[in-house]
Amino acid sequence: MKKLVSILLAVMMGVIACAAFAEGTPQPEAGKKFEGNWVIPGGLAQIVYEEEGYRISLEIINEKGDGGSWWQYACYYHADTDSLKSVSSSRADYTFDTDNGKVFAAATYEDLDDEKTVTEFTIDKDGFLTWKDGREDAGKGLKFASIGEFEGTWANEKEEVLTEIIWNGTAEDEMFYTVYVIRGKQDGERYASYLMSGTYDAATGKLKAEGACTLFTKNANGEYDTADDGETYEAIFSKTEDGRVLYETDNGIVLEPVQSSEG
Repeated sequence: MKKLVSILLAVMMGVIACAAFAEGTPQPEAGKKFEGNWVIPGGLAQIVYEEEGYRISLEIINEKGDGGSWWQYACYYHADTDSLKSVSSSRADYTFDTDNGKVFAAATYEDLDDEKTVTEFTIDKDGFLTWKDGREDAGKGLKFASIGEFEGTWANEKEEVLTEIIWNGTAEDEMFYTVYVIRGKQDGERYASYLMSGTYDAATGKLKAEGACTLFTKNANGEYDTADDGETYEAIFSKTEDGRVLYETDNGIVLEPVQSSEG
């Protein structure tokens, strides 16, 4: 029965998507402000525009920290309410397993939405994303802050720059990015490693990071000596229109995404 529901849902969503695509409807300009990553302590909402509408993936870790829930929505932008409203939704709970990572239970629900079950996302006057869940009111009182789209590994081989940006957000005091920057070849005679904490400024769309630098210098034995100068360094990152990261140093270095070799 669950398989049949999934098949019917996929078929119906395909019909809706094809109809919208056939009409050639471009992405609404007012809807672009929803795109990106939005967070609360222990929670992350990712909003992506995919031709005919918006795909929203939303994850919240439970209070015990031993599991959580994962919601997914297919939404369209509505100009009259300046919001995203769902046409389908699903929820699945999971637990953390030491060996297998997240282990998901059967979906709590996975279906098309009607007037009573539609979920709505809005951005309030303070710039926070609000989540009005139409099935369980799971988003009551929650306000998600924008953090841009910087997480991942980025590099420029010619300029010998490697950057890894990781979002920390499982608790109130961990709402920041950890930023690693390597300047120079890690197997070369000398390179610098920066460990920084970064915060996102929604007004400018930039990620500003500050931290310390460790210098690695190869000695006569082929091993690396390390030295810290005690200085604080700053790095600023922004996103380009084509989705790359601009490392705003010197004349600016454009970083390409590094694909994971896993899987």
